Amino acid sequence: MVSTVLQPVLIAVLVVIEVAVWQVRVAMATRGNKRVAAALGAVNAVISVVALGQVVTHLDRPANVVGYALGVAAGVYLGVVVDGRFTRRPARRS
Repeated sequence: MVSTVLQPVLIAVLVVIEVAVWQVRVAMATRGNKRVAAALGAVNAVISVVALGQVVTHLDRPANVVGYALGVAAGVYLGVVVDGRFTRRPARRS
């Protein structure tokens, strides 16, 4: 059994990876890299089910929800940074 302190951290790490993979998957799909996008989609699904399963299974632990939320925020940031490395065109700022 994972400790109540370690579990939110593990959830956050899984979600950072999951969201970053999602960001890159979308970027690859919009650039026409269908096979890479499909493979990343499969990886994304597995990680998502594992992480969200831990949150839903232990809804009595608010720290798990916080870990999930922080993981999403960090994952989006990481995914945008990684996408910026893949493209030669800079992203437009609004």
